[in-house]
Amino acid sequence: MKAAKNMVGSLVVLTLLGSTLAACSKEAAPTVKSNVPSEADLLKEPVTLVFKSQFDDSMEKFNERYGDRIRAKFPNVTVKFLPREKDLDIRELVAAGTNPDIMYGNTSQIDQFLVETGLAYDMTELIKKYNYDLNRFEPALLDNLKNVSAPGMLYGLPMPWAGAQIMYYNKALFDRFGVPYPKDGMTWDEVYELAKKMTRVNGDETYRGFSSFISAVLRDNQLSLPYLDPKADKMADNEKWKRLFTNLSRFYEITGNNRDTKNRSQNTESQAFEKGNVAMQINQFNKFPTFPPNLEWDMVSMPVFADGPKVGSQAASNYWFITKTNQHKDISFQIIKYLLSDELQLEAAKSDATLPSLKKGSVNLEVLGQNVPALKGKHTQAVYYYAPAPAMPRREPNLPGADPNVLKTTMEEAFNRVVIDKLDVNSALREASDKFDKAAAEKKNSSK
Repeated sequence: MKAAKNMVGSLVVLTLLGSTLAACSKEAAPTVKSNVPSEADLLKEPVTLVFKSQFDDSMEKFNERYGDRIRAKFPNVTVKFLPREKDLDIRELVAAGTNPDIMYGNTSQIDQFLVETGLAYDMTELIKKYNYDLNRFEPALLDNLKNVSAPGMLYGLPMPWAGAQIMYYNKALFDRFGVPYPKDGMTWDEVYELAKKMTRVNGDETYRGFSSFISAVLRDNQLSLPYLDPKADKMADNEKWKRLFTNLSRFYEITGNNRDTKNRSQNTESQAFEKGNVAMQINQFNKFPTFPPNLEWDMVSMPVFADGPKVGSQAASNYWFITKTNQHKDISFQIIKYLLSDELQLEAAKSDATLPSLKKGSVNLEVLGQNVPALKGKHTQAVYYYAPAPAMPRREPNLPGADPNVLKTTMEEAFNRVVIDKLDVNSALREASDKFDKAAAEKKNSSK
């Protein structure tokens, strides 16, 4: 009995001792201060941030889309925007001591715009710091940027985009000739047969069945085929390029649908549809604002290869970048987070007719363009009928590559050689391949 009392007493002492030690432990635990500033802290300090676009955005356009929203949400931030000046590019600005803090542009000129200027910054540390969920974005959009960022780095975050390719059609021409309208899910072969039907001469007027924005169709192709081989400084898969050329060039071999032999401009071909005598055109979704009010048009999904993946064009997105020289990276990241929020992306889908950069299914895409008068009654579902094609494969990091714009214009001229100069596809691609080799050599020499 005595032993039992002693045991109970010992347990009481141990329990009290344990409680005391725990309390002491709690009191003694050091306070770990988070290195993540609160929103309140970020809104205290007056900050000036300089924005720069890769494009010809005016001050008014920037303020309407971004500047005014930023000022309202972050009243402590003074927003300055640098419009593009004639004969003064970003490299000259940086050389003169003007370093933007936040920039936006696409991947095609990322070398000149971001990397060669020394402004490229890996946003991974901010993404980790704020536990930002990258899984909310459409994977192809992230992959596009990862593949042109330095290995293991991510230079930016994807903006809403309007560069998805679709097929416009002229309703009035189809009605006039009694031909059923195109529909979603058509193959390139089906569109080719339809183009032959719709190419005709009626009196003094020639009606073309088909045109395209050749630059985009080749660059953002559905095969995810890059200009350069991912593992060598030479043209990528020749047979796949041959397939792309052969598929598209056959439309321009239809009698009456030929390109103007005196005009080699891809932009002129892109503008052909809005004149009213072209039945169908492959172009980017953001082309429709140029159409005249009296043009009766609608759209369907981009055609696909019968034996290929059922995907749209590659995602031609733009990206927000924080620069390496930015002294206010935390609040800059919060601004970009805000601009890429579900709320603002949904608003942009309604009013600006841009596709959210978010993963499909996370927002209601049926609202696309609902506040845009030119899209009233239009079949906007065509824009997201297919998922975008996967990103092009990443190049080996030790390969300098070549100027993307040189490669792009070289491939466009090779296509002109086929459809205007009537050169065979193999010879045209061989000429382009030689120019690719030269462009890669020039890049290699300039990077030494």
